[in-house]
Amino acid sequence: MKDLGHGANVEQIANIYNKNPKDIIDFSSNINPKIIKGLETYILEGLQESRSYPDINYTNLRNNISKYIDIKPEFIIPGNGATEIIYLLMKSIDKRIAIMNPTFSEYERGARLNNLEVINFSLDESNEFEINLNKIKENIDKFDSLFVCNPNNPNGKVKNLEKLLEIIVDNNKLLIVDETFMEFVEQEEKYSLVKYIESYPNLFILKAVTKFFGLPGLRLGYGLTSNKEIIKKIYNYKEPWTINSFADTLSNYIFKDKKYIKDSKKYYIDERKFMISELRSINSIQVHDTDTNFILIRLNNKSAKEIKVELLRRYNILIRDASNFIGLDDRYIRIAIKSRKENEILISGMKKILGD
Repeated sequence: MKDLGHGANVEQIANIYNKNPKDIIDFSSNINPKIIKGLETYILEGLQESRSYPDINYTNLRNNISKYIDIKPEFIIPGNGATEIIYLLMKSIDKRIAIMNPTFSEYERGARLNNLEVINFSLDESNEFEINLNKIKENIDKFDSLFVCNPNNPNGKVKNLEKLLEIIVDNNKLLIVDETFMEFVEQEEKYSLVKYIESYPNLFILKAVTKFFGLPGLRLGYGLTSNKEIIKKIYNYKEPWTINSFADTLSNYIFKDKKYIKDSKKYYIDERKFMISELRSINSIQVHDTDTNFILIRLNNKSAKEIKVELLRRYNILIRDASNFIGLDDRYIRIAIKSRKENEILISGMKKILGD
């Protein structure tokens, strides 16, 4: 298998370092540690439903998502994780795509596998990876679509994209926004562009259940757009029955669990402050601000590979070496925000390795 350079490769790492996978604390994967109440019951119900084929049109699933985000069901494209939607979208758009880096590598990989011309723009690290709108305007004729992750992976900072959307609309381009981590943001409604979907066919948004609801194995994501041409093209390429009965069944419950959603948001608001404060007490690292469930760190005296190996060997902690993100180098690591107990183990380990 090709190594795609992502986190969450616990089994592989355990094998290399002769560890028990169950002993490894995975800080490389950005997943909510909270568990939906009643999950076991919902899974058993999904097991019963799995004796029949899922609805090929996913009517129930799209209706549940529609109520959750207040968007018409016909503008919702369910997928086997957001990744399926990314690859379907790359088959369905025009030939030139610009991508804001550093960011999730599957955007570029999906584009190149579908023979799209890729133009890489750089986010401004000195200004918390802000987008240079003037640079976008200067290069507007060089691309047909612009891909932005918001909040961005790997740095976790959310941006107000309304001015960028105006530029894209005025120039009749397509803005693709990955909002996979948006639910972690304290003022989600202020930053999310979902409210503009029905007004602007120049907008496509990616969402996922994977991260916020802590269900990466469920493989459920969705795309949002009112662009009828793109919707038609995507369904022309989309394989039938890519979403299983478990995902369909759980959609009846998880989006309605207001307490889980409220508690998770509150937890991350508090835990981000705790983690940032503790990590910034380590003088040999630079800790970037974040609005989501992970933190980007630049090391001053060690390489990402060195600290990754030390944390794993000494404390069974797996972090994300972020050196393979375009625009970053071998000084960068990314860590997830997990439970308080696990976070304290990580902070203690980093302080012992790096010094206070």
